[in-house]
Amino acid sequence: MLKRVSVMSLALASLPMATAQAGIEFVTAAGSCSAKVITAGQTLTVLAGPNIQFEVWGNSVDLADPTTGFSFTGPGGFSASVVSRHSGPENLTRGCGNTGSAVVRVNSPITLGANANATISFKMPLGDLSTQQIALRAIPAISTTWTTNGVLDPSQLPCIVKTGSITPSNQDLKLTIQLPPGAGQDQTTCTSNVLNVKVRPASTVSVNFPFPVPGMKYTVSGLPAFLTENQAVAQPPTGTAALAFTFDVAKIRAVTTQSTSTITITDPNNPQRSNTLTLVVVPTPGQGFAAQASPNPSSTTAGNPIDFTIKLSAPANANQVITWRMTTAACFTQAVAEAPYNAAAPFQFFVFPRGQTSAIIRVRSVNNGGCVNRLAPVTHIFEAWVGDSRTNPQVTAVTTSPTYTKVTVSLIAP
Repeated sequence: MLKRVSVMSLALASLPMATAQAGIEFVTAAGSCSAKVITAGQTLTVLAGPNIQFEVWGNSVDLADPTTGFSFTGPGGFSASVVSRHSGPENLTRGCGNTGSAVVRVNSPITLGANANATISFKMPLGDLSTQQIALRAIPAISTTWTTNGVLDPSQLPCIVKTGSITPSNQDLKLTIQLPPGAGQDQTTCTSNVLNVKVRPASTVSVNFPFPVPGMKYTVSGLPAFLTENQAVAQPPTGTAALAFTFDVAKIRAVTTQSTSTITITDPNNPQRSNTLTLVVVPTPGQGFAAQASPNPSSTTAGNPIDFTIKLSAPANANQVITWRMTTAACFTQAVAEAPYNAAAPFQFFVFPRGQTSAIIRVRSVNNGGCVNRLAPVTHIFEAWVGDSRTNPQVTAVTTSPTYTKVTVSLIAP
């Protein structure tokens, strides 16, 4: 007995078997089919920004009407659209196989503050939806410090700082430059006047598609009058940029009152991504040493005299006292009346010649116990401070400022 077959059954049987497998199979970059970015069931990650395009591949994807058969679900301010469609036979001629595809454009605010999720859907011939999950990644904040891995680049500005100091603080977001004494009168040539700073993302972000924008330069504002900035083009949105801060030597030497500047570095594509650095320049505190003390000779047989040359940053006023000492006091004695020496006293005192910037403190070494060793030279330290510790005990409290200097000498057994 023959079974009767309904017209509906015949109609369904006549449909191609491929329609049962219709839907998204993989995603590539727009115009490409050789490198699959993700496959069906995986989430596509894109960086927040305008005009992100990619190509979605799958049986019957190209048949979805761009207006009524394509939909987008996501946060407010986001949108997606089908830019173009390619049939299976068309893609076959591109060497991509007999599979349809659609190029999709996603637009999202570049100022996205936090990661978000979205979906795109294609309506298949039987009315079912094939959906692709999209993870939208916010552009990371930028991180800028005066140092790179905790070190200034270069580590010093020797011709500007000299006997002053340059000190990062506040997690290296603040830089304080203490100018040396006499900076305002310094006319020497200076070329070591550039400080390099890097701008980089505060966190890493991995995406399948970044937004396509050309190279950019970070916006820098709040520079003091003695500072300019220059940088090479960075590749946004997460590229590292190198900023070169150049100091105008004459202008920074002329600073007479403390200068505090807040320097703001901003991503021009996303003004909400910025970072601030603080630069403090402290002018000279007054008289100080223009150079490190130097001994002559630096090594000698015990019993011989030694001259320590000290130089001030400006001519000495009347009664300018220098507090000094030999740290192994018993190994030295007075050599000249101009440099009185008492080995039992904790400090010695030298009156700098008025109007002069250079002077010599002379001592005589002695062959006392512990001063020499017949097997090797013994090192001793000369220290000096600008000021009189007898009237101001704080004079000798510093060991790193422009008002302090030290040098070593070595004694050899006779």
